[in-house]
Amino acid sequence: MSEWAIRVAGLTKRYGPKTALSAVDLAVPRGSFFAVLGPNGAGKTTLMRCLMGLIRPDAGGGEVLGEPLGPGYPPLSLKPRIGYVSQAQALPEGMTARDLFALCRGLHPRWDDRTARRYLDLFELPDTLPVRHMSTGMRAQLSLTLVMGGGPELLILDEPTLGLDPLNRHQYLQVLLADSLETGCTVFLSSHDLYQIERLADRVAILVGGRLVVADGLDDLKEREKRVRVAGPVAEEALRGVQGVRRAVREAGGWLLYASGEREALERAFRALPGVTGVQVFDQSLEEIFISYVS
Repeated sequence: MSEWAIRVAGLTKRYGPKTALSAVDLAVPRGSFFAVLGPNGAGKTTLMRCLMGLIRPDAGGGEVLGEPLGPGYPPLSLKPRIGYVSQAQALPEGMTARDLFALCRGLHPRWDDRTARRYLDLFELPDTLPVRHMSTGMRAQLSLTLVMGGGPELLILDEPTLGLDPLNRHQYLQVLLADSLETGCTVFLSSHDLYQIERLADRVAILVGGRLVVADGLDDLKEREKRVRVAGPVAEEALRGVQGVRRAVREAGGWLLYASGEREALERAFRALPGVTGVQVFDQSLEEIFISYVS
């Protein structure tokens, strides 16, 4: 068995003149909680739809749970092993949770009523309320309930907490983390909730304009990414010449820099520049790292 739940190389998708994905290389370890981050239109949904076989990439390839992307993907044997929740959460409007359980029981070879019922009770969802009368948040919770009832090996979740209030969003993600740790299920999700992702994910990737700009373990990323204040009349060209500097912003009395590197090495490099009178190096939150890459 491969150590990777997802592995793609050179994945490219175009819509006419627009490139939605540009030569994306990505590897998602089995059992990880992997978050894909990016602004609207970055290519997150396109990537997930390629992995699900809902659209075909124009170039590149890879594999999902050991099955190669390409003609005939996904095979019937793979479909029950993946749970997918889209942004749309398109559930049959006239059906209730009880109806949907019965439908899944007849169609899904891995369906487990007890697991699905546990999620339904946990979210306090009524089983006789038609979907058309459910709020957006209730639909999100029901979508996860139906997916988890199938006992997936891989969860692909595209903005699954849209419409949930902060308390229910926290509960939703905590339940997801606990169950993935218990079952060994791989979670691959996109989200704008950087506060929660920082507390749950063990690996993150950032997409900008269809390009993968970073992919790493979250702890390693936070250890490496720094915000640096440099005081003094130092030239921007000199600052940008320091290895790892990604962005320089002029501010009163000096510069604010975003850089990748080891704290002491960065501090030594900046202090050695002509005109520098002071250097401060700060750690960054995931939100600050995200903004520094996206902006």
